This record gives sequence, structure tokens and C-alpha cells, in this order.
Amino acid sequence: MTTSVKRTLVGASAVASALVIGLAGTASAATVGFNKTSASGKAEISGTYEYHVSGTIPGTGEKLYSGSFQGATAKDKVAGDGYEAVLALAYQDWKDGAWHKVTNHVAVVNGTRSWTFKNKKDVKAYACDRKVGTTKLLNCRAAW
Repeated sequence: MTTSVKRTLVGASAVASALVIGLAGTASAATVGFNKTSASGKAEISGTYEYHVSGTIPGTGEKLYSGSFQGATAKDKVAGDGYEAVLALAYQDWKDGAWHKVTNHVAVVNGTRSWTFKNKKDVKAYACDRKVGTTKLLNCRAAW
């Protein structure tokens, strides 16, 4: 390979790297694959969580986030034991000009679903057990 061709390739590579770094530095979207079991090991959650900046709050400039959960699954790993698997959420919801804290929001029970969301922050997913016929979440463990 000649020196001029090497220089051209190195230069092109440097430009491409700079573009990638520049775009990554300004990108506000993220995708997170997750897989976690509850503290008891009886429940397992998995799926893909994507979020991006979708706006700002006037006056404060605080960021609002929107995104989705794709293929969000809660799987019961010990069938017939009287407990079910739950994918639970905790987050802050922007409504009526204020943040509202939401905890223990049951999103999926023994199944799979996908959904979108908007105007949230601090979203966390948890793998939890729940005794069949009750609402109390047990042995929850954060996915991230």
C-alpha cells in the first residue's frame, strides 16, 4: 500500500470517528436491554427499554423523556407455587405542571407486552413476586 493511500485511509477513518463521537455526544436516545430475576429467583423479567429527550419544562429547562418498552416479559420460573411474576415500574410522571411519583405500577404479570410512554423521568423496572390473588409486591429487584 502506498503512503498516500495509507494517509487517505487514516484521514478518512479519523473523520468518520470524529463524526461518530460528535453524534454520540449529542444524541439523547438510549436503548437498554434488561434481564433480571426477583430476589427469590421465582420471577424473571426481560425486554428492551428505549428512551429519549422529548421536551423541556418551560422555566426550568428540565428534560422530559418519552420512549417505549418492547417485548417486556414477566416469567414465572416456579410454576404452581402460588406466586406469579410481575414486571413493576417506578417513575416520575409530569402532569398538570408538576412531577408525580409513581411506585409499584404493575406493567406485566406472567406474560409479554409492549407499550410507549411520554413525559416521564427516573424510570426503573423491577422483577417482583406476587402471591396469586393479592396486590403486594415481594422480593423486588431493580433491573437497572
